[in-house]
Amino acid sequence: MKERNLLFDNIKGLLIFLVVFGHSLELLKNEYIIANIIYTFIYFFHMPAFIFISGYFSKDLKKSQDSAFEKFLLPFLIITLPWNIVSFILGITDNYSFFTPAWAMWYLFSMFIWKLLLPYLLKIKRIFKISIFLGITAGLFMEFNSFMSISRTITFLPYFLAGYFFDDILIEKLRKKPKLPFIFVIISVALVAIYFSTSDLIPVEILWLDRPFINLNYSMKLGLIIRILLYGIGFLMTFTLLNLITEKKCFLSKLGKNTLSVYLLHIFLIGAFFGISRNISNNILNLILCTIVSIITTYILSTNPVNNTVSKFLNFVARKIIKK
Repeated sequence: MKERNLLFDNIKGLLIFLVVFGHSLELLKNEYIIANIIYTFIYFFHMPAFIFISGYFSKDLKKSQDSAFEKFLLPFLIITLPWNIVSFILGITDNYSFFTPAWAMWYLFSMFIWKLLLPYLLKIKRIFKISIFLGITAGLFMEFNSFMSISRTITFLPYFLAGYFFDDILIEKLRKKPKLPFIFVIISVALVAIYFSTSDLIPVEILWLDRPFINLNYSMKLGLIIRILLYGIGFLMTFTLLNLITEKKCFLSKLGKNTLSVYLLHIFLIGAFFGISRNISNNILNLILCTIVSIITTYILSTNPVNNTVSKFLNFVARKIIKK
């Protein structure tokens, strides 16, 4: 049995907690500046790093392509219907759209597209540079929006490709570099997060990368500059995690091993928590509760019984509808 890569398990463990924590702050970020800063800091890098790792583990092109439907599109289809029902009941949304991925579900849909198209994308010369150019300029076009996750699929593609092109030798070189510059990167990104959060010129929605610049009411020039900045931050923070996170087994290792169940189910628990947090007027207390709920949610959903149950259910559905 192949030994697990604890470095990536640990990074994924941290990132899946940040996914849950970031989502728990969705409402509070609009009311409390500290929550907004934390939210902005998280959204600078958590999905870029997650997608980078997904690309890294996609080097077996045939296996990745063959399993794309079962691992990503099928869970997306299974979760989307109940999530739309729950979000309607909870008053989170009053619209229903099956192919406009709701909340965290965009990642599953985009992963399906990336895995499916990767063998063909790799046939294109200088595909990484082309993907960066497309990601920067995608905000100029109205067609690139949240429908079928097309905007995010394009703008996050460079991270997926970068992960694919990265190898063990590059990671080893990165880990041997001094840690102090990477600590400075974290401090610098935190300061940028403070600026973003306190600036009236930059809406936090720009971090979602799911809509054209015109929908956010700022100029194309500013939009292009911010997109370039976001790529710089996203890659720097991803490399920072690769340098700083331990390769030894720790409390993050189990979380990183069982991210699937956390990602699929946390939206229901966090959505239910919103019903409570709406009625809490004390922002500090609300932030504390967001933190505690995120820790508990991540821990419970990452336990082996929950993860195994989710995996068995998905496998059961797959056997019923997929020809082997």
